[in-house]
Amino acid sequence: MKPYSLTSKILLIFTSASGALWLGSYTVKLFSFFNLFDLDPNNSLILKSTLINVDMKPVIFELLPVLTISLSSYIIFIASGLLFLFISKVNLKENGWLFIILMIVLFCLPFEIYLSLKDYKLIMMIINNTSDSLSMVEIIKSRITVLSSFPIIALILHYSLFILVVFRPLTKKNLK
Repeated sequence: MKPYSLTSKILLIFTSASGALWLGSYTVKLFSFFNLFDLDPNNSLILKSTLINVDMKPVIFELLPVLTISLSSYIIFIASGLLFLFISKVNLKENGWLFIILMIVLFCLPFEIYLSLKDYKLIMMIINNTSDSLSMVEIIKSRITVLSSFPIIALILHYSLFILVVFRPLTKKNLK
């Protein structure tokens, strides 16, 4: 593999750092969202009994840092990753592990964009100091139910990227 230019190295650092930051904040966000709800006998989501007669606005406001970090780091991760691939001109045929990473990220991209739009709407409601906490809870609930178990599958897929980066399987070696 040829050495990377300085620009490529900087983009790789941005991609790695923002990807790790996004994955951590994504994990925290998922567990935070799931901890707000219980399942009723019909397997639909209901607020936990401890949150029923509570003003949800401060509870949801606590999620603002995780939501903003997750959204901004994902945008940086995708942008710097794609720029890295174009500028470094890495041969994906010789680096199968990088091709697999690219396919996982691109497969999850449309679903993540859809979920990110819901997160953005929630962020804007929090920033604009919307007093309708019920609609904020409904956005979170729809975010969980619309794509069902995709966020958990995406989480597992994105954590598997670390294994691919470390072991680099399917690397074509030049034997001369």
